[in-house]
Amino acid sequence: MLLFMLHGLLGALLAVVVWSKSARDLYSYDAVRSYIIGALAGYIYYYLYSEYSFPNAVMSIIAGYFGKDFIEALLDKFKHKLIYK
Repeated sequence: MLLFMLHGLLGALLAVVVWSKSARDLYSYDAVRSYIIGALAGYIYYYLYSEYSFPNAVMSIIAGYFGKDFIEALLDKFKHKLIYK
């Protein structure tokens, strides 16, 4: 269970690093809220996976659904660096 929670936390940390504009943003209220939600999402996934044999295919669909937002945030963050390099 802790491993799933850690993975959720790491996913949230990665998302925060992508949308943050400075190192200070890593400790903002929104960032800490994202970390908590990420760990909670990892726990929920663990619970669904272990107790209800929730299929990984459904979780892949959910990840794909949010993947667009994640990729767009990455591109927005690095667009300036890629264009003016």
